[in-house]
Amino acid sequence: MFLGDKGKPNKFRTLRLNYDIIIDNEKLTLQKLTRNLGFYTVRFAGSMKEVETVYDTEKKLFSGAGLILRKKTTPARTYFSLVRISSISSPENREKKTFMGECELQDQPSDFPVQIADQINKVFNNLFTVNVVDIVKHCTPYIRIDITGNRYKIVSGTGYEAEISFENLKVRNARNGRKGTVRNFSIKMELNPDFERERLQILDVIDRYCKELAPLNRNRFEIGEILVRDLQPRDKETKKDKNKKKKKEEENAEE
Repeated sequence: MFLGDKGKPNKFRTLRLNYDIIIDNEKLTLQKLTRNLGFYTVRFAGSMKEVETVYDTEKKLFSGAGLILRKKTTPARTYFSLVRISSISSPENREKKTFMGECELQDQPSDFPVQIADQINKVFNNLFTVNVVDIVKHCTPYIRIDITGNRYKIVSGTGYEAEISFENLKVRNARNGRKGTVRNFSIKMELNPDFERERLQILDVIDRYCKELAPLNRNRFEIGEILVRDLQPRDKETKKDKNKKKKKEEENAEE
């Protein structure tokens, strides 16, 4: 069963933005941030080793409805969470997240169908008109993302902290077996209204001076899903028909 929340809950919502790394030079990006942020400190905060597993049904009922059911494993904890993708373009309001509780490493959503279904209905206002418990029971791993890399803290003179990371994403689609890797830059910021000026200043420096980074309006799951998505299958039958037609034309020409 769920182990509850062993971590310290956040008082404010957090915003995570992802960037495509056009020119991969971690040291150069850090130098630009340090030089242009003025009275801010950029310091190394450790290496990353995390795993995110997104669960869904065979027909992708959850992700198709903009709902992400995931299990995240870090060196400190393993927990289930939900993310709802809205149609709002603003990064601050694009996603609605909820923490469901810590669990064991081997736990699957099908081990807690009632608890997870209850959270889905509670947080997302009865989004589904079908039996959510039954849907959760049939959830299996869909996308797995192994995350490694380096994490840094940006600390202002007023005490505000933002977290940036240079990530190596190793993605696997459990349905089609496709694998892929990609480099990603992300920044995680607490949406505390008392530090709005600091938050905007950090984002402005990234936008103005770090041209090697291109903003992505996608989360890790969306980045990974695109990387290992099902490709349009090659129409072998059509190619076979074309070969037959060509052969027949050659035979008619000989006659």
